[in-house]
Amino acid sequence: MKILILSCGTGQGHNSAAYAIEEVLKNRSIDYILTDPLSFGRKKTSDLVASAYNGIIKNAPGAFGLIYKAGDLYSSSRLTSPVYFANTLYAKKLKNYILLNNFTAVITTHLFAMEALTCIKKDKNFKVPCYGVFTDYTCIPFVAETHLNGYFIPQKDLLPEIVKKGIKENLTFDTGIPVSQKFCTKLKKEEARKALGLNKTKPVILIMSGGVGCGNLVKLCKELLKFGNKDFTALVLVGRNRKLKKEIDRRFFKYNCFKTVSFTKKVNIYMNAADVMVSKPGGLTTTEAAVANIPLVHLLAFSGCETKNADFFSSRGMSLLAKNIKSAVECIWQLIDNKEQADTMLSMQRTYINPNAAEEIVLKVAEETNDRI
Repeated sequence: MKILILSCGTGQGHNSAAYAIEEVLKNRSIDYILTDPLSFGRKKTSDLVASAYNGIIKNAPGAFGLIYKAGDLYSSSRLTSPVYFANTLYAKKLKNYILLNNFTAVITTHLFAMEALTCIKKDKNFKVPCYGVFTDYTCIPFVAETHLNGYFIPQKDLLPEIVKKGIKENLTFDTGIPVSQKFCTKLKKEEARKALGLNKTKPVILIMSGGVGCGNLVKLCKELLKFGNKDFTALVLVGRNRKLKKEIDRRFFKYNCFKTVSFTKKVNIYMNAADVMVSKPGGLTTTEAAVANIPLVHLLAFSGCETKNADFFSSRGMSLLAKNIKSAVECIWQLIDNKEQADTMLSMQRTYINPNAAEEIVLKVAEETNDRI
């Protein structure tokens, strides 16, 4: 077996899913290469696309919601999209790369690569099977115009929506969203807090802002301070947003309850240490939290796929969906103070979310390609 994994830096979630699959391949000593499909396009295309996307998410989240809605409308028209045509521009180079390196199969966690692979597969002589991995709890715009050998979906309850959008049921595999195995390995709360140098008795609130550090975390911190009778530690993970870190450190330096954390690979330990987590509802972060099994509050940063993620989780009792920042803080303390409610939420997360999705994806690709691993 030799697998090509394709991902793209528009949002950390796609890469995190790709890394989870890479982790399984590495553990099983299966040959693979992980790369960005846009690297086969014009020079610096990948950096420009990622920079533009992350800039919108950080600075104009409302614009992303409008773009998503427009994409949904265009996708429903069943016309071939500009997204497809844009990704055909490097398809020939990508095809030659796949054939030259004798890959057994291709797995992609990003729409752009799904579009390019769809173009490649129009060549009837191209026999390498290609698979797409969903990283949100919905069928995002334009995925249905792609034609791959199979799609790994987050949860069987989403199948009616996915089929309605145009993907054939027999091409879907209900595996879940792949996350790193480290989220399955739980440290006891006391051990995790000791590892992070945290107080063992105070309630710990984990605030996640995504890999690029978005959402109005300053307002959230201010609202937490209004509960003056509550003693707590808030771990604010700001991702790669240095500006946000500086602002929170400056505004709240006199309070001992806030601790900012830049981009870290120890998110699982922070989750294990916390009593509750509040986050924008990104598909990967949300799945990681459910696999780590932590009480969860969702606070929307922008509409689009994240609205669908939040609805999916909250409607099944896996999270509380806050209408605004004040509501988010109320939900935080509700889950800290009401252990029975928190335990019920954790039970629902274990019911609906598969922690072994990455492993199952690799096994399914091996089965589909008649490879023994």
